Amino acid sequence: MRQPFGQNFLTDESIACKIVDSADIRPGETVIEIGPGKGILTALIAQKADKVIAIELDRNLASSLAGKMSLRKNVGVVSRDFLQYELPAGTAPVKFISNLPYAAATPIIEKFLPWPDWIEAIVMVQKEVGERIAAGPGGRDYGVLSILTQYFAKPELLFTVCPDSFYPHPKVNSIVLRLTNLHPEPPLPGLFAVIKSAFQQRRKTVLNSISSALNLPKKDLEKLLISAQIDPKLRPENLSLNQFIDLTKQLKNDIIA
Repeated sequence: MRQPFGQNFLTDESIACKIVDSADIRPGETVIEIGPGKGILTALIAQKADKVIAIELDRNLASSLAGKMSLRKNVGVVSRDFLQYELPAGTAPVKFISNLPYAAATPIIEKFLPWPDWIEAIVMVQKEVGERIAAGPGGRDYGVLSILTQYFAKPELLFTVCPDSFYPHPKVNSIVLRLTNLHPEPPLPGLFAVIKSAFQQRRKTVLNSISSALNLPKKDLEKLLISAQIDPKLRPENLSLNQFIDLTKQLKNDIIA
């Protein structure tokens, strides 16, 4: 029977060990585990981390996990939706380790990316989501999620996990990836608005898609694109992050917030 929140619980101990080993947890580090479920990763993390914060949405699972971890003084179980959880200040260095729920993986990643205290995340997501996160310009996987993630972090695909490693078995493969925080400067105001506008109609040229989304005259936008050394006939998936930054600087007086 599928669980109330649609979890696919990792059951393969060897995969769990491989995930935790990939985090290379060092003395003094705090680990935040998002969606620990029944705790297959939690127990392994607790052996290495100074402090573990396990954030579980399902109250029954959170209560059960708290009982299992009651003798481990370095583990705290929080029964809350991570998307509503206020990340604690002054806890650096922090690593995230998580078998992310498929349906919430993107908003969860988007939440922690701008937070300054994390240094690395080892997360398992649906394979196609991981491939989008790591994609470079020029392919169909490259899009808003790729650019948003790569602004804040360096992604690295580690290994694929088959459905047999979970219960219940998902219908798709999963992938584990490492995100390393690049500690960038705060985003240029309007940058992500420009990126999202470009990909609203990704089959169109960057000139047509941005002009339509931001309600900018094509003639004016064409001049700005050329000033940013961008061919107006390119499609958005052909633009690098740096090109979007250059374009945003050109558009700084015309962006619709």
